[in-house]
Amino acid sequence: MNRRQLLTATAAIAAAAPSVLAAQTLEQYKAGATAVEGDAILFLAQSDGSFARSGLTFDIQKLNSGEVIAAAVNAGDIDVGSMNTLSLAIAHQNGIALKIIAPGVMYDNSHTASQMMVAKTSSVTSGRDLTGKVFAINVLHGSAQLFAQSWIDKRGGDSSTVHWIELPFSLMEGALIAGRVDAALIVPPFAQKAQATCRSLGPPGDGIAPRFLNGAYVVTETWLAAHRGAAARFNAVISKDARYYNANPSASVQAVADLTKQDAAVITSSVRAIFGDSLDPALLQPVIDVGARYGLLKRPFPATEIIAQV
Repeated sequence: MNRRQLLTATAAIAAAAPSVLAAQTLEQYKAGATAVEGDAILFLAQSDGSFARSGLTFDIQKLNSGEVIAAAVNAGDIDVGSMNTLSLAIAHQNGIALKIIAPGVMYDNSHTASQMMVAKTSSVTSGRDLTGKVFAINVLHGSAQLFAQSWIDKRGGDSSTVHWIELPFSLMEGALIAGRVDAALIVPPFAQKAQATCRSLGPPGDGIAPRFLNGAYVVTETWLAAHRGAAARFNAVISKDARYYNANPSASVQAVADLTKQDAAVITSSVRAIFGDSLDPALLQPVIDVGARYGLLKRPFPATEIIAQV
């Protein structure tokens, strides 16, 4: 190697050193989330470099449900995981010590793609009409059933007489058309696809509140005690990215399409998810209170009990 080549190589190493050093000093953790748009903010913050700029990096595992994620967090298999608010509240009352360190997906009745749906030929138009009917949800005794129960009762029906059956979202449209069920709570992209044969009765979460935090990112109290600084930075990154992507939904289209295995054109034409940008207890309390009212929780409790101080 001649002198010029040596100087060039040395300069290249020196220029690369800061980024190499940064990569070496990133705090590395494991996270878990479902491959749906409501959890996309975690994947976006990793891929757009927001976590790295805050000194963090995550190995993100795509898991099938909030229950699986909660078990993985509690067992220490992952450090941070996404959960829906109701499942977290139930875990809390069962003595599982998990704390929220950042907001997840929001429910906003002016901006939701999930729908209470019936076949276009159905005579059902209100909660009253669903009394004694057969209703399909993806998981029995979960948040979907809570949403549907409270929606029906708020609109003149009696949800205690409804026959609840568990059905995958992908099969709900066919069951409605065939008359095997009278109504279903369907989420995107299945709700959008069902619009050709089915009609909406309205957004499902209105029985809870017009607006509330439906998901969050949680850790164990043990992890939090050892990594409170990382938890604070995680919260700051998620909140900042949430504000950006809520204001600029087109910026996340391709990433969400890749995550959910959908065509980007479908994402673009859909009502997009809204991400929470603050841990306001008032946005969690409605889920806890209604969950207790319907017996999914033993009793109501202050939302502050499940929010970490970061």
